[in-house]
Amino acid sequence: MSSSPADLHAWCFDHGRAHVFAAGTTPWCRAAWVGFVAASADQALEARQAAYGDAQFFDQLSADRQLEVIEICAARTEKTAEPEI
Repeated sequence: MSSSPADLHAWCFDHGRAHVFAAGTTPWCRAAWVGFVAASADQALEARQAAYGDAQFFDQLSADRQLEVIEICAARTEKTAEPEI
């Protein structure tokens, strides 16, 4: 699957793999993923490596990084739960 620069590239710590969410769509994964500002999958993987090292799954993250991922997911959930005006 090819992606466009407007797509959202993410790493999912539940599935242990990269996800690409098409621009303008609601992300289909409801697990613990973190999105990256990246123009390509390769750039997103580089950003993941820089931020989270070799961790593929949530339990491989340090306690500080686990908390960070939990907070990112919680903020995303709160945002999608807000009613549109």
